Amino acid sequence: MGYLRKLGDKKFRIVYDIVSVTGRRRQKTETLIGVTKRQAEAVLAKRKATVLAGEFPSSTSMTMNELFDRFVQSKENRLAATTLQRYDCLLRIYLRPAVGTKKVASLRTVDLLAAYTHWKKRGVGARTIRHAAELLRNVLRRAVKWEVITRSPAASLDADDLPKVLRPESAVLTESEVQILLQEAKHPTRRCAARHYLTAYSTFYPAVAFALYTGARLGEIMAVRWQDVDAHQGIITISRSLSSTKLAGLTFKRPKNDKVRTVCVPPQLLAILESHHAVQAAEKIALGPAYHDEDLVFAKPDGKPIAPWLFSSAFRNFMKRSGVRRIRFHDLRDTHASLLAKAGVPIEVISKRLGHSDISITYDRYITVYRDRDAEAAEAFARIVA
Repeated sequence: MGYLRKLGDKKFRIVYDIVSVTGRRRQKTETLIGVTKRQAEAVLAKRKATVLAGEFPSSTSMTMNELFDRFVQSKENRLAATTLQRYDCLLRIYLRPAVGTKKVASLRTVDLLAAYTHWKKRGVGARTIRHAAELLRNVLRRAVKWEVITRSPAASLDADDLPKVLRPESAVLTESEVQILLQEAKHPTRRCAARHYLTAYSTFYPAVAFALYTGARLGEIMAVRWQDVDAHQGIITISRSLSSTKLAGLTFKRPKNDKVRTVCVPPQLLAILESHHAVQAAEKIALGPAYHDEDLVFAKPDGKPIAPWLFSSAFRNFMKRSGVRRIRFHDLRDTHASLLAKAGVPIEVISKRLGHSDISITYDRYITVYRDRDAEAAEAFARIVA
């Protein structure tokens, strides 16, 4: 028994019965791309005939590569393009070479441990190993659900079986460093201007200021539209994010954790944005019909969106020439959170501004304990016991 369903242009999903590892009949799903309906029907008929002849590989003979393929197919319409690209990278570089040819039913916990040890000896980072291990755990968990296996070999592993990830300390700027950074971002060098580097774009300084004043993520900043800016009430709505992948190119999506939020901003930032809006309007007039108007606050001179990785690269080069410590663009978000905490802003308010799904993330990741505050605490205790 089986059937097919059309998913799109020359894209079909076929479903047919196979025998599971437990002996029960269950359904197998395949997605066919680049075929006509007649070709899809032919494939389905061939699969059904193979099963009836007892030649179709049962769940006991399914390889990990086949399981990986099926897992990705089940996720392709549910996950963001960036997540699918990360899965493809982990599968291609680590998981397929390590266990891809093994039978799913014969995979053991010791095989997983051997793979993790091998990666570690090769110098693969602890964070990457953990990401690959988590993906493999999810794949095997889904295999149990599909009745390909009765128990996941990853179920008996715990955190101690994987290398520990040493979280780097957040690099945040002091108040004086923030002022220097903003001044330097506002005035690009002659060389940058002559060579039309991104750091000399009219949008560079306002985007850096926006990051410092709001704590927004880079993808969120590159996706902000003028319609999201309410200058009268002094609020900005973060409703989407710009991502870049090899497969999908530049795409707009919902913010991380699917959290649309509004952020109050001070008059200083609104003034910067108002001045930037005027410059952008002049660029629009100069280009005329060649301007791609997508209502973006931060865009290229022709109005097209700026890939987050491109802006991050430009910021990194800018920091090499700056008069302050080198930091990543994401560290501007850390700086925003840490300076607010230092000023006594409640942690729950900071967490909401950053769009975190849980307040504990704000505690663990973004709040830096300043040495001067620690010194104040030491002096206060000394006065108490004096």
